[in-house]
Amino acid sequence: MFVMHIVSNPSCALRQLRYFSRNHGMRLVPIEHGIISEKGGMKEELMTIQAFVQHYLAKSVSQSVYTLGPTKEDIKRVAYLAQHQLFEQIEDLKKDVIIPTECGKAGPSQANVWIGTGGTRTPLHFDSYDNLFVQVVGSKYIRLYDKSETSKLYVIKGNGNTHTSQGNMSAVDCEKEDYSLHPQAISAKYTEVILFPGDALYIPAKTWHYVRGLSTSASVNFWW
Repeated sequence: MFVMHIVSNPSCALRQLRYFSRNHGMRLVPIEHGIISEKGGMKEELMTIQAFVQHYLAKSVSQSVYTLGPTKEDIKRVAYLAQHQLFEQIEDLKKDVIIPTECGKAGPSQANVWIGTGGTRTPLHFDSYDNLFVQVVGSKYIRLYDKSETSKLYVIKGNGNTHTSQGNMSAVDCEKEDYSLHPQAISAKYTEVILFPGDALYIPAKTWHYVRGLSTSASVNFWW
């Protein structure tokens, strides 16, 4: 269990959020509520950026510390604009993004934006694309397992559900591992890293990764 100090200047963060809301607040975006691994799971709804900022992000930046053990009240405050092609929806934002040369001659096949409160979680999974993950605001914890560890990660079998049909989701909970259910997971080797603003992490295709928002956070990732 650990905690992370997250906001050195909340008033500055609030000004940036208000600027974002003032310029793009009427846009509708898909927001995920809650935590998929907790009771009640995660729900999704469309809301305006203005409402997202007002009801979730603005409140999140005022909290100086997030722990890895959320209370019921914390879970209600968690909200995430996750894996969204915001640059395609709001083309004006493209001028603020430099396409990394590391994404090959053809450039990335997709760029996703991730904006959320502290406490967001992306379950352990892998992508079929090479991934360059860039932290823009706040901090995130990422745990990585090489594809050679797959046999120890209890892959969820596809059942027609869009989240599991690819066989790229693990049943292992990286924060509350139940080794009585998943005994082999205890011997699975992993690497962990904390990303801060300006940090970038290359995640090769088929590499398992788990992501935890340690603060109000904004990230961009490129697939190719």
